[in-house]
Amino acid sequence: MLKRLFQTNPTLSLTRASMRIWFRDRQAIFWTFFLPLVLISVFGLLDFGSFSTVGLGIVDQADNDTSRKLIGDIRALDTFDISETLSEEEEREALLDGDRDLVLIIEPGFGEAQSPVRRRVTVVYNQGRPQEAAAGRTIIQHVLDEITFAEGGFSDRYRIDAQPVDSRNLRFIDYLMPGVVALSIMQMGLFTVAFSFMQLKSRGVLRRLQATPVHPASFLFAQVFTRLTVSVLQTLVLVGLAVLAFDVHLEGNLVVMLLLAVLGAGVFVSLGFAISGWASTEDVAAPLANAVALPMMFLSGVFFPRDVMPEPLRAVADFLPLSYLADALRNVAVDGATLWSQWDNVLGLAAWLAVSFLVAVRSFRWE
Repeated sequence: MLKRLFQTNPTLSLTRASMRIWFRDRQAIFWTFFLPLVLISVFGLLDFGSFSTVGLGIVDQADNDTSRKLIGDIRALDTFDISETLSEEEEREALLDGDRDLVLIIEPGFGEAQSPVRRRVTVVYNQGRPQEAAAGRTIIQHVLDEITFAEGGFSDRYRIDAQPVDSRNLRFIDYLMPGVVALSIMQMGLFTVAFSFMQLKSRGVLRRLQATPVHPASFLFAQVFTRLTVSVLQTLVLVGLAVLAFDVHLEGNLVVMLLLAVLGAGVFVSLGFAISGWASTEDVAAPLANAVALPMMFLSGVFFPRDVMPEPLRAVADFLPLSYLADALRNVAVDGATLWSQWDNVLGLAAWLAVSFLVAVRSFRWE
């Protein structure tokens, strides 16, 4: 019964044929699955999040000459990556999120003769990063000892009140994995659609298809369904590799990530159709697809946070479709966000889907 349905229904027949053609294309499989797997493996093995500097948050509640000297001496060192702009509550939250290795809290009265905390500072440290935390505490104590010697108080040292916390320690691979998933979806949607349809048009396949009883919508449905299915498989393969090979802990729901992958694939498949409709030849389609893909690859926060960008550039990058997809996937995978909490990213993808679909419909040509 099912076999007869596939044989008699043109949409299902074309969908099955499209799936078989795509999965027999070794080059398509190679670039769709192999390249993202290589990216995750290389970055995971290199471990860019390994110990180089100590992330230190400073909360100066004393705000006097002694506290400012302490901060100045610490800033003169190259060991620390220092943040001094947040409140104690915000710094503690950053520490719990794994964004700090330790937080130095200089309490009111530090350095004042009549204060009970005159000779003591509080260091809250991430016990999940013992190497960084130990190095940071040792260096801070050394700076405090230098202040003690400068004051001539050899019998009464400045000391550290150390308080460990169990922080959530994110690695670079945790950040990278959702970005690579988004990148692979973009490449699959843009390049496979643009290039394959240009080849079909140049060979006259689409022109001959119009002479058959098959409705064009059935053919397009088959092509779109194939690529949406591939996007789901890409997501499963890449997430599976990250979890099994690099011990990435998936905080959110995998089904939500798959739904976002399908929505993102719809956006980039539509962009691929728009490029194939606008370009007159394969030689035009290739640079046009790269002109669309390359800026998003480097500006959408796939490999590194967009916070490091200049503000004008970031204002543009925040509205790119790959930014919406990468942010949504990362928030689900890393922070355990729900689909409803990502309404802004979903709305952004939906807007891009509507625009790109409209452009694809208006620009697409069968020959």
